[in-house]
Amino acid sequence: MVVHESGTVESVDRGRARIRLHHARSEACARCRACQPAGPDAFRLQVKAGDLRPGDRVTVEVPLPEPWRAIGLVLALPLAAMVGGAVLGAESRALQTGLGMGADAAALVTGLALAGAALAATAVCERRFRRRQRPRILAVRRSEGPGDGLA
Repeated sequence: MVVHESGTVESVDRGRARIRLHHARSEACARCRACQPAGPDAFRLQVKAGDLRPGDRVTVEVPLPEPWRAIGLVLALPLAAMVGGAVLGAESRALQTGLGMGADAAALVTGLALAGAALAATAVCERRFRRRQRPRILAVRRSEGPGDGLA
């Protein structure tokens, strides 16, 4: 889910544009925390500057977080991997022999190892998702002169 917001470019520094988004935000948008509060009725957001200049008015697309996806990745996937690993370690004689452990110890080690691997995979997936889901500029209306729109 995405939200389209309008705002004004406040500054451009080192390839990043700081945009002030005006008006009261929806509850879902305020919970996202992609923006930084800039007073009771405004938020600030940083995006790649491109050819933006201070004073430009922009329309920004801001993706909202997906809590159920996060819950699935952080809780359900590692839990399923841990249970699956425990069953595999407890039932596989070859694995128990290879690890040099009894059924209970092999179940514990295999379950924890697979849960750790699932958490590591979750971290990689989340990093990639965040890179793809950054706010982006949809439209730009150039300012008339320096400092236009920066009230």
